[in-house]
Amino acid sequence: MNLTFDQLVAYLRTHDNYLILSHAEPDGDAVGSELGLLFVLRGAGKQATILNADACPVKLRVFDPEGHLHSLEEGYPVPDDLGQKTLILVDTADFQHTRRAREVLLPFGREVVIIDHHTPPIQLACPAYIDDTAAASSQIVFELARALGCPLDLKAANALFMGIVFDTGSFIYPKTTAATFGVAARLMELGVKPKEIHSMLWETIEPSRMRLLARVQSSLRLFHGDRTALQTMTREMMESTGGTPEDSENFINYPLKCSTVLVSMFLKEARPGFFRCSLRSKGTVDVSTLALAHGGGGHRTAAGFPCPPLPLAELEPLLLQSVFELYPKD
Repeated sequence: MNLTFDQLVAYLRTHDNYLILSHAEPDGDAVGSELGLLFVLRGAGKQATILNADACPVKLRVFDPEGHLHSLEEGYPVPDDLGQKTLILVDTADFQHTRRAREVLLPFGREVVIIDHHTPPIQLACPAYIDDTAAASSQIVFELARALGCPLDLKAANALFMGIVFDTGSFIYPKTTAATFGVAARLMELGVKPKEIHSMLWETIEPSRMRLLARVQSSLRLFHGDRTALQTMTREMMESTGGTPEDSENFINYPLKCSTVLVSMFLKEARPGFFRCSLRSKGTVDVSTLALAHGGGGHRTAAGFPCPPLPLAELEPLLLQSVFELYPKD
C-alpha cells in the first residue's frame, strides 16, 4: 500500500507508540534518519524508541551522545509492549535486509510502516511512503518535521545533515538536487557546521582502517578494458589487520577515481564463506538491475546484494560476467 506524503503525515499524527528500525549494518543515512525521526516523533508528543538488529558503527556514535541507538546485537531486549507499537522501517523497504529484526520484531508489531528513498524491489504489502527522488531518507525526515510542525534542535539537525552528507557522498551523487541543498541550508540555519560533520564522517581514521585499506587495495584488479574494478575483503584480511567491516566504508569509491573505470565492485566476506557484493557506478551503467536480480537493491549508481554461497574462484567470474553484460554494446 503506497502512501502519499500527506497520508504519511496524517498516519504519524494518528498513532502514538512507535519503534524505529533500519537495515542491517546501519550506515550514515540509516542512523541520521532514525535519530531525526525519533526527535520528530517525541517532539510531536509520541512515544518512540530505536531498536536495530545490528549495533551502530563506532564512528557514528558521536551523533548519538544520549545513547538512543539500541540494538539486539548488544543485548537490548525486545519491548514487552511490542504488539502495541507501530514499527517504522526507515532507509530500506526490504525485510530481508533487517537481519534478526525480521524474525523477532517485524512480525510482532501492531503494524509496519516504511519510509524510504530506494525503489523497492517488490510490491510492498504494508503501508509505505517511498520517495525515490529524495537524495536520502534523512531528507524525507526533515520534510516530515516541517509538516508535523516539530522544531529541530541541534542534535537532530546534525543527525539529519550527516545522513544527507553520507548518502550524497558530500553532495556529489546524481540524486543530489536543488531540494537537497535547500534542506541542507535550512539545517545550517539551525546551527549545523558542515566542516564538523565532514570531519566526523570522513577525516578520522584508525590505524586498523589504514592497514585494512592497504590489504584491500592490494587485491584491486581491472577487467573489461579497465572499465570494471574489483576489490575483495576476506575475514583473514580483517583479522590480520584488526579491522572491522565498518572500517571498509568508502573503500569501494577509490577505484572510481580512475578515468577508465565505470563500475567498482567490492566483495566483502560477511561471515565465513559468505560474501556480500557492493557496486558503484559513474552512471553509465545501472548497477541496481544486477542487485535486484540477486535479491538486493539500491540506486542506479550504488547498490548491493548477498552473493550466492560459492568459492571466490567461482563467484568472481560469475559476477564479472554479469557486470560485463550491463555495458552498452558497441
